[in-house]
Formats: sequence, structure tokens, C-alpha cells
Amino acid sequence: MRSILVGLACLTFILAVPQLYAEKVSEVTKEKLRQQVELTGTVESFQASRSERAPNSFKLKDDSGTIRVCIWPDVFEKVQGRDALKPGAKVSLKGSVAEFRDAIEVHVKAPEDIKIEGAAATATAPATSSSAPSSASNAPAPAAAASSSDVTPISSITNSVIGQNFTIQGEVVSARAPSSDRAPYILKVKDATGSIDVVFWKDFAEKLSDGQKVNTGDKVRVTGKLGEFRGSLQLKPESPSDIKTPKTDPALFKDSQTQKPAEQPQGAAQRVPLSQIASAAPGQIVTVSGKVVTVEKMRLGQKVVLSDGNSRATVLIWSTASGLKPAIERLRGGEQLQLRARVDRLDSTPILVVTKPEEILYIG
Repeated sequence: MRSILVGLACLTFILAVPQLYAEKVSEVTKEKLRQQVELTGTVESFQASRSERAPNSFKLKDDSGTIRVCIWPDVFEKVQGRDALKPGAKVSLKGSVAEFRDAIEVHVKAPEDIKIEGAAATATAPATSSSAPSSASNAPAPAAAASSSDVTPISSITNSVIGQNFTIQGEVVSARAPSSDRAPYILKVKDATGSIDVVFWKDFAEKLSDGQKVNTGDKVRVTGKLGEFRGSLQLKPESPSDIKTPKTDPALFKDSQTQKPAEQPQGAAQRVPLSQIASAAPGQIVTVSGKVVTVEKMRLGQKVVLSDGNSRATVLIWSTASGLKPAIERLRGGEQLQLRARVDRLDSTPILVVTKPEEILYIG
């Protein structure tokens, strides 16, 4: 009798302990609702949270099937190497089986319950690292936080170097305060090549001096780690010293202030052959025409190579130029194009920049 009682006690203890299953995706069924499971697979797609109440979610796939995995924002922000959680990433996780709209899914409830292959190296990389990963050997080397001269053109920062540090400099075109205590401040900073969001939270903002607090129209230099949110790249400064302005560091902005040429009125745009773009002064407004050789889509517009038969020129056409000229979005090689553009420099190479619909003069 005593042995029977001991056996029953052991059985009761076993039943009281939550069961943990290491299994295939296809084995996660309604019979395992509210139970813990362990899964390993590949991220097939990722959907960022649309609000504080909605989870970040991704489809996890193994050789038996696919299942939705959910991680709420308060947990997700603590996940090590979360920027690496994108299609193709290898993931191991532990979560609770749940049901939503008649579909089975897994909820990860602690940041340590998900491991992303390769995330550790990204998470522990020094903030001043200047080495880019081998898969992005053609990308610019990230600027060190202490550097005062290495500024990376925004258009050359891509999602192939997420997790690296960069320094950008430009004009604040919008400054958005957070909608809640858990939302970030967002500054959109634009240079001659493109724009990017700079994000930081309330505790960071409270450490900024009055000279570091910028508004629309102000110049700013920011060093930060590149991340991604809802498909958009973001730069996240890690220390208040990563934000510099003409008020805090006037020497950094001296050249851009004294060398900035006066803009010409649109009516004064001079028609020039493409061969003369190299000798044109930065800031000069010119009218050019030629045949489209190549079109490369970018995050905020497109890069076009134009030829007039003798010479070629690179034109950056930002998405802001498509308002009244939607045909510019469908631009193809072989078409004739006439533009009014501003002469600029990208890594010492002369380029033409188009930002307004009225600067698209002819497509055909």
C-alpha cells in the first residue's frame, strides 16, 4: 500500500509540471493549447507590430509546415539581436500554444526564450566598429562615434549593413514627438542623397542639452546604429554625445555653412550638355536632356543614368518628384527625359538631384 501511495504522489507531481515538447511545426495542434513547445526553423516572413497592443509576428517554417509566432512589443524590445529577425533567419524558440481566429499560433513570452542564429555577434559588436560584413563589402565603412569627419551619404546606407554604426549629417525635415511613453521621438534627417529616420526614447531625450534639441530646418550630425522597423531603416544614437548641432560643435558645420552656394531661381536654369556637369558648381540649377540608360529603384526614389550620346550623368530622382508626374515611377531604359536639376556631389562624383514634380520637364 505504501508503494502505491508513493507512486500516486509522484504521478501527481508529474502532472502538475507544465509539459515541454520539442517537436515539428505540424505537431503543434489544438490538443496542445496552453502548453509549452520548443520549435526550430526558418523565418519565412516578418510583420512588425502596428500598435502597442499588437504583437510582432513571423511565420516559422520547418520541413513539416509553417506556424505563426507572436512576440509582444515589451518582450520584443528586449530580444537579443532582434534586428536579425527577418526572412531567412534561423530561429529556435520556446512558447505557449494559443489560438487566434481559429488558427493555432505560438506566443513567446520571455526574451530569453528565442534565439536567433548569428544575433549574438551583432548584439555584442563594439559601437565604434569600422568593419562591414563580407556580404556588404561594397558598402561604406561605418563611421566611428568619435569621428568628426567621416560622414556617410544616406542613400548608401542599406539593410545589408543593419547593426553597423554610421554618421550622417543633414537637415531635419520633420521632428515628431512620441504619441505615448513607450513610443520614440522621430527625426527625419535629409542630405543631398536621401533621408532617414533618427529615433530615440524619452529617457534619452531628457539627457540632451538645449543646444542638442533640434527642430525642423535645423542642421544636425548623428552617429548611431542602423536598425529596421516596419520595413524602414532607422538610425539609433546610443549616447547624447552622438547628436551634434551647430550650437554644440560649430566647427563641424563651418564648411557646409560657408560653402553653400546661393540657389538660383528656377527661371535661371541654364541648359547644359551632360559633358559639362563635372565642371558645374555645386548648387547650380541646370536643364539637361538625354536617353535613359539604366534605372535603379531606391528606398526613396530612383537613380537614373542619362546619356546624350557623348556623355553620361547620374540623376537622383526622389519620390517627392512624382506627385504631378506619376509616369516618372514607370521610367524605363530607352525613354527620352528632360529635367531641371540641382548639381551636387556624392563621394566627389558630380550628380544631378531632382526633388520636385515641376522639375520633370518631359518623358517620352
